[in-house]
Amino acid sequence: MSHEKKLQRFKTYENLNNLEELREEFRKKISEVPPTMEYVRNLILDAKLLFRIVTDPDFDLKEEAREDFLSALWYFISSGGNTIPDWVPLIGYCDDYRLIRYVKEKHKEEIERYFETTKYFIANYF
Repeated sequence: MSHEKKLQRFKTYENLNNLEELREEFRKKISEVPPTMEYVRNLILDAKLLFRIVTDPDFDLKEEAREDFLSALWYFISSGGNTIPDWVPLIGYCDDYRLIRYVKEKHKEEIERYFETTKYFIANYF
């Protein structure tokens, strides 16, 4: 399944307009993901970055980027329907990683703009 199809699957009205549920489910998912491999650690860092940007009330994120960020985060949170089940040791988060990296690359200008406009950005990676 292509990255765009994966994003489209999670671009529902409910997913794009329910930040509180996203916040709760995202925190739960992050606590379940063991950072055992470098790409899994990078997945967690990238997911946290997208989450921080999309939930920042002081940043005016472009609508297309907002929808892609939310869809990618919901894909990460979702345990059903992913290409590789998350419980598969070592490779279960590979498709999540690829999709989030794709979204980061697709919207790198928005991410750069976030870093430029957020005066006191402190990475919360731990």
